[in-house]
Amino acid sequence: MSTVRRPSRRAAAGIVLAAGLALTGLAAPASASTAADADVAFDAFIDAFWDPSEKYFFTNSDHVIDPAHAYGPEDGLYTDFWWEAQLWETVMDAYERTGDPGQRDLIDDVYDGFVAFYPTFANNYNDDIGWWAKASIRAYELTGDPRYLDRSEDLFDGIWAEWDTTYGGGIWWRKDPHDQKNVATNAPAAITATQLYQATSDPAYLTKAQQLFDWVDDRLQVDGHVYDHLEGPGSGTLVKWDFTYNSGNYIGAAVALYEATDDATYLDKAIAAADWTTTFLTNGGTFNDEGIDDGAGFKTILIRHLARLATVHGQTQYLPLLQANVTQAWDHRRTSDDLVGSNWSMPTPAGRLQSLTAAAVVSALQVVPASGYSGPQPGTGIHDAENAVTTNLNAESTSTGFLGRGYLAGWSSDGQAVTFHVNTAAAGAHELRLRYAAAAGDATRRILVNGVAVGANHLFPGTGSWSTWAETDLDNVDLDAGHNTIRIEYASGSGSSQFLNLDRLVVSQQREAEDGTRHGGIGLESSTAGYTGSGYLAGWNGSGQWVDLSATVVKAGRYDLTFRYAAGAGNASRYLFVNGASVVSNLAFPSTGSWGQWRTVTVEDVALTAGANTISLIFETSNGSSNWLNLDHLTLRYVQH
Repeated sequence: MSTVRRPSRRAAAGIVLAAGLALTGLAAPASASTAADADVAFDAFIDAFWDPSEKYFFTNSDHVIDPAHAYGPEDGLYTDFWWEAQLWETVMDAYERTGDPGQRDLIDDVYDGFVAFYPTFANNYNDDIGWWAKASIRAYELTGDPRYLDRSEDLFDGIWAEWDTTYGGGIWWRKDPHDQKNVATNAPAAITATQLYQATSDPAYLTKAQQLFDWVDDRLQVDGHVYDHLEGPGSGTLVKWDFTYNSGNYIGAAVALYEATDDATYLDKAIAAADWTTTFLTNGGTFNDEGIDDGAGFKTILIRHLARLATVHGQTQYLPLLQANVTQAWDHRRTSDDLVGSNWSMPTPAGRLQSLTAAAVVSALQVVPASGYSGPQPGTGIHDAENAVTTNLNAESTSTGFLGRGYLAGWSSDGQAVTFHVNTAAAGAHELRLRYAAAAGDATRRILVNGVAVGANHLFPGTGSWSTWAETDLDNVDLDAGHNTIRIEYASGSGSSQFLNLDRLVVSQQREAEDGTRHGGIGLESSTAGYTGSGYLAGWNGSGQWVDLSATVVKAGRYDLTFRYAAGAGNASRYLFVNGASVVSNLAFPSTGSWGQWRTVTVEDVALTAGANTISLIFETSNGSSNWLNLDHLTLRYVQH
């Protein structure tokens, strides 16, 4: 039995904003992400999901029908219409990397198996048909088999017939009813039309591709921010859902047209969208978890097109982020079957996985060049709250001054919480800095780290208005090396109170100055309030005085170093040395006005080695060091460059 059905895209959006997550039964993470892992991942995926007798992919890893997602052949035992197109492209990702004859045969097998169930490709959803048109022209490019070219042309012509002038152009999402026009239909169609032009030299395809892209660019995109769709009467209402595949499809269409026309305007548009997406749709440097079902395949599409932009068109600034994502996802695979779940920031849970979910990292390993790094992948420590895992909380963007896409709001009841999945560069003490607004007055929340309360009733002092943002810190919080959970929840039993808007969590490794090795008679004090730890360094105003602070990290790379200090006697400066090499000869510490006022100075992109590092702050007269300085602590945060 074959059934073509699609869950509501509105429901999918709700999953992204408010999905809860069970944290039990997590598998122990593995490590490494190298070239050989791409082969291991693909073979594991085939072992788990491919049915060679039916020439079709199973929906679930346990090969059991799930009534909640029963949309494909045999009542959902096998994947639905658009999933199978995505999994076909995963096979092509592998074949394009390896040229393996068995994978070449598998391209034909997937197609033949699909045609056996859907001989006419009948479907009410134009985007579903469009995915097969797009995959078919790619199959033609890889194999030269003319049946794939014929299929792509036939399918594209069918959905092009759904273009009209409503909303100024565009193809309808579905044939009946005509209720929205979206990126997911029109941008892949632009890619397909461009590739058909390349394959046939028929200029009509290029014209259609440009029309499609121009419509998306004009109606569904602003300054690199790609929205979801238009709906409703008249000129339409713009629905501003943020999904990684919208950005990916837009980037892919822009890159395809750049390749076909050599018009650098298209490349610039692809870069603008890539910049926006890599800035705003990541959490700790890892692409957002968009849930299971359809959402689990969204970042596959982004990564495939972003990797092409980076590797083929010289935009290598995106490679570190892509490689870090692949490494972290593969680190979090299940060692029992080498499968990866939808949230790449956390170890993959035990139990059933869907094929579209598991395929995401498989494709990423094929298309992203291996960095050769083998080991745990730390996150950047910057976690925008709207990108975290929420429970009964929604995001807003109406109050000004937030840092990401928005913030969490409407938070005043038991059962409301946000969970951050944080991957650290080292075990030990960390600073948790929370940016928030509390216009209704002082608010409190319970904060748990790895299930243990570290702030049973943490205070968020009132900010006076919802557009006034403040920061509050939890200092010297012990985190494990690698994955941790930080949960902030409303718990009336612990004293939680008042409304609270949460903007961002920043996690940094913390080293107290008083724990460093002091030289030249630097003293310790604890008389001035506001310090962290047990005190601070003081009595520091002469050559030959310095402190060595130790920092251990699991991965070599660039780190931001932030010093918390007081300079009550006026502007001060010191010489910064790292691992015996000069970093800043005369680092300025601007006056704080009094010894009871603490501020921070950050030195960005400092190279640290894997393992132990020594960070030295030195009073060196010959370099211009000057004035008294009290030093409270140092924090370090990994930066993906």
